[in-house]
Amino acid sequence: MTYIKTSVGFSIELTNYKLEKRGSFDELPLYEVLGGKIDVIALVNEPAIESHSFLDENKRNIIAPVMIPEKKIYRNNGLYKGEKCYWYFSAETIKELLKTYNGKVKVGH
Repeated sequence: MTYIKTSVGFSIELTNYKLEKRGSFDELPLYEVLGGKIDVIALVNEPAIESHSFLDENKRNIIAPVMIPEKKIYRNNGLYKGEKCYWYFSAETIKELLKTYNGKVKVGH
C-alpha cells in the first residue's frame, strides 16, 4: 500500500450543542462540548483538529481522524460572540455524536 500525505483534513458542522466552562487552557477559557448533532463532515484545507489526511492510492480512500477525544481546539466562538477560547470533546460525547451523523459529506464549509 502507498499512502500519500495530503494538505486537507476533516471538520464537522455541529448543531444543537451546549458549551460548559471547564477552566482555562493556554490562558483562554476552556469549554467542553456537550450534546449536539453532526450535520455534515467537510473536507477542508485547515482542519480545526490540526490533523491532515493520507490518500490510499490503491483504494482511492482518504484516511484521517474527524474528531480526537480531549484535543483542545482553538475557536473564536465561546459562550460570547467573538470570544477566543478552546473547545474539547470527551470520548463519550464523540460516541454519542457518531450516532447522530447521517453520512453527509461535502467539500469546504
